[in-house]
Amino acid sequence: MSDHTLSRMLIAAEKHPDDHPAVDNVNELHAKKLSPIATICRRIAAGTGTPAALLTAIVVQIVWVTVGAATRLDPYPFLFLLTCSNVLQLVMIFVIAVGQRQQSLHDELRADVDHGAISRILYHQQTQESLLLRVAEKVGVDASDIANTLVVLTQRSKKAEQI
Repeated sequence: MSDHTLSRMLIAAEKHPDDHPAVDNVNELHAKKLSPIATICRRIAAGTGTPAALLTAIVVQIVWVTVGAATRLDPYPFLFLLTCSNVLQLVMIFVIAVGQRQQSLHDELRADVDHGAISRILYHQQTQESLLLRVAEKVGVDASDIANTLVVLTQRSKKAEQI
């Protein structure tokens, strides 16, 4: 890669830090993998966990009980309301399960992408440190204490190896 190309990439990254070529957009990657049904289930599952959904359910229950008691269309113990509620709950169990599965797949994809980005950052940092040590050596600066510290920092911890 030429220096000119590299400098253009770095300038573009400064202008748009969220759109860096070395970082994948997990939301776009995940959205491409979703089927239309999974997308609908995910949206419904996301909407059911909102305060608006809770408030709507409470209002519907209160209105239904009030109207049912006043008009005798669905008298106490409100069998039609309970039947509708049970059917809705049975359907929502599966819709929410699909939504949660999609969210867990999204989380796994995000973890993989984050791991890749962090690995590239660490490799870049190690390359910079190596370059700086070479420059210090050519200039004649004693950087052995820093080199020893870097060797210790780059070794995997024994605790991590035991896991």
